[in-house]
Amino acid sequence: MKLGKLVKTVIKFAPIIIPIVKKAMDKKKTTNTAYSRK
Repeated sequence: MKLGKLVKTVIKFAPIIIPIVKKAMDKKKTTNTAYSRK
């Protein structure tokens, strides 16, 4: 039962967390490409 509650919580917060994580990943990617171009 605990796992079901956890899954429900994750699904509830996923729309908030995913865009933040994606933004952070994109930021990392852009900084890395900028470094390699130098």
